[in-house]
Amino acid sequence: MWVANVFLFLALEWWVLFRWQTQQEWNFYLFLFLLASPTVVFLLCVMLFPEKLTEETDFKSHFFKRNRWFFALAALLPLLDFIDTPLKSVDHLLAQGPAYFLTIPLVSILCVIGAATDNEKYHKFFSVFFLVYIVAFISINLSVLA
Repeated sequence: MWVANVFLFLALEWWVLFRWQTQQEWNFYLFLFLLASPTVVFLLCVMLFPEKLTEETDFKSHFFKRNRWFFALAALLPLLDFIDTPLKSVDHLLAQGPAYFLTIPLVSILCVIGAATDNEKYHKFFSVFFLVYIVAFISINLSVLA
């Protein structure tokens, strides 16, 4: 499930980064900052799969060996987005609406819990919740690139 979630988040990330196309003035620090989120998503992708795939690969065991780092890194993504959004403009930040201001702390907190727990029920819940929530968020807030 997290493979699908990370793929969807990566697509969302590039959708959001596309909004920087109108930025007239760039500097190297802005460029480095904008590389942070895709780099974190890349690291999440790397962590989802073992180095060597065999028929005996136990993905569940692999996931739980890495879930602390996986969710610690994932918790950075909403925070990076919360920095990114007002950098575009304060008006852009305010235009995101209430769902955005709920999403940032909610996803951050759920990721921190994911990093802190090995509870299988929590991880099953969170993987499904994240997928449903992010699809709903995209449908409500980001279906049109403006």
